[in-house]
Amino acid sequence: MRRRSIGIFLLVLVLMGGLMLRLYDLSGQNLSQAADQQAGLTVTVANVRGTIYDANLRPLVNAETEYRVSLTASPETLAAVSSCLDAAALETLTERLQEGKPVAAVLDSLPSPADGLAVFETPVRYSEPLLAPHVLGYLDGDGLHGATGAELVFDERLNDCAGKAETTYTVDATGRPLQGIAPTLSNTLGRAKAGVALTIDADIQKIAENAARQYIRKGAVVVMEPSTGRIAAMVSLPDFQPSTVAENLNNTDAPLLNRALCNYNCGSVFKIVTAAAAIEAGIPLSTSFDCAGSLDVGGITFHCHNRLGHGGLTMTQAFAQSCNPYFIRLAQRMGGQTLYAMAVALGFDRPVILAEGWKTARAVLPSETELLSPAAVANLSFGQGALMATPVHIAQLVAAVVNDGNIVRPTLLKGMVDENGALTEEPVSPAQSAFSASTARTLRELMKTVVEEGTGRSARPFELGAGGKTGTAENADHSDNLTFIGFAPYENPEIAVAVVIEYGGKGDAAKETAKAVFEAYFAETLQKEAKRAETTVTEGTE
Repeated sequence: MRRRSIGIFLLVLVLMGGLMLRLYDLSGQNLSQAADQQAGLTVTVANVRGTIYDANLRPLVNAETEYRVSLTASPETLAAVSSCLDAAALETLTERLQEGKPVAAVLDSLPSPADGLAVFETPVRYSEPLLAPHVLGYLDGDGLHGATGAELVFDERLNDCAGKAETTYTVDATGRPLQGIAPTLSNTLGRAKAGVALTIDADIQKIAENAARQYIRKGAVVVMEPSTGRIAAMVSLPDFQPSTVAENLNNTDAPLLNRALCNYNCGSVFKIVTAAAAIEAGIPLSTSFDCAGSLDVGGITFHCHNRLGHGGLTMTQAFAQSCNPYFIRLAQRMGGQTLYAMAVALGFDRPVILAEGWKTARAVLPSETELLSPAAVANLSFGQGALMATPVHIAQLVAAVVNDGNIVRPTLLKGMVDENGALTEEPVSPAQSAFSASTARTLRELMKTVVEEGTGRSARPFELGAGGKTGTAENADHSDNLTFIGFAPYENPEIAVAVVIEYGGKGDAAKETAKAVFEAYFAETLQKEAKRAETTVTEGTE
């Protein structure tokens, strides 16, 4: 019995000893981990997303820099930064340092060197005034992810390219830096040079924004390179700046809305589609119809903008004068199904995909069943009724005329940029034929007539010529939207332009906007060519 009791006692001792050893091991690990955590304190000074570039690899964000620092509380560090901050900012910084832990701050200028002060020159995400704010978009409330525009569409890419600036301090158990031990600096901000290149050309974007602000309160301008579909400028007014996003969230004018991607009634610019369908159907330009100022179709009266009527007109004359009754008769002759098929071929039944995850509103066509109604065909013939499309759709239409009847899908993505600045270009979408090259040549001639002697005369640039088409679309409240689409120069066109003005009334604002874009573009092009020639001569001399 006594031997059994001793055995149990020894077993209990062994178990207790093992338990104590395990507790010691666990507590030792926790203490070790706590000590490791207390040994280093990392301050993130800057966290920068990848860069968004224009078509010529000029940064549209991260374009400017500022000085950011991490510092510890000492008379030397405060003296070094005091001249780089205003009084209020210095007071706030001093209060933060009173806790005894290192902090990060943004300075107005480069500080003097000091112990306990780490300085980084870091990119500024947005520099105001920001070009193309609707295209670039803005970040969410936390500043970590894109909320709209390119910031949202390429959010994953831009975050994958993010860089950081960090300072790690050796600290005591209370988190205060230990004196005499220099912090460890980590700077990967160079990674943020990688990112995405848009098709936006900063020079052309400035031209379009300046022209738009001169003539437009609400509306949009799209400038596109016809041969590639690359959008060189996209303007939406009213606009915003990154610092004004919050105050504009409930603005009834909707300045955060990108109107270039929104649907509008097309108006008479759609007569290009009607003319294309008629010419493809074999109806000659010499075909004549009378305009008496209005036309009755199925008991509905459709008016011409010239209420007195144009009299007898050929297709060329009717296109130049934008005569509604003529185009109604033209649609009646070829049939609604023929017109519908041409509209579909030109993309007026779908959205335009500008990049993966980035698209316009879906254009709206009356259905084939609706077009069994003569009145619906009449409405469609001159761009009214159920028809809706975005400024990008009608820019695409102009490009098809320039490209011998071939559609090239509009895009805002030029390619991806790596950390070394090398661009991997996104291939241009293959062209799709909508109508013949001979029809395209005829349409270009018709559009030239509009600018030379028709309703678009005030859009004619001083030099090199252009082609275009005007449009006025009536809204549900009986107000008018003004539209102009065109291309320039007339020979070997380089740009296609679409202008839409909401509630623009009756006037020349859309045409004047396009003219301002054409002329500024020509001036910019000539200036660049002169600089290139001067550089070539200089290099040859050397």
